[in-house]
Amino acid sequence: MANDKMLASISADTSLIEEKLNRLLEVFPKHFSDELFGMVSGLLNNVVFVNGSVAVGAGGALDIVCVFDFDAASYDQVMTAAGAFKTNLAHK
Repeated sequence: MANDKMLASISADTSLIEEKLNRLLEVFPKHFSDELFGMVSGLLNNVVFVNGSVAVGAGGALDIVCVFDFDAASYDQVMTAAGAFKTNLAHK
């Protein structure tokens, strides 16, 4: 059996995470609690792979793109908490 080698390029697409972090920063008040900060840092433990793509490039090389996103339930929980915190501050 021949042991052929194949060239592969693997890249990470974090654009979904960047968009969601920007939305979080828009929702957060200027000064937020340690609890909210802990929830946001907890999102880093809830990064998941989503539909990535594999394409064969010129010369037979594989181009693999791994797309990362936050777990939807974890992200929604942080967004809800941030919105509630901001609403509480507005009513004080």
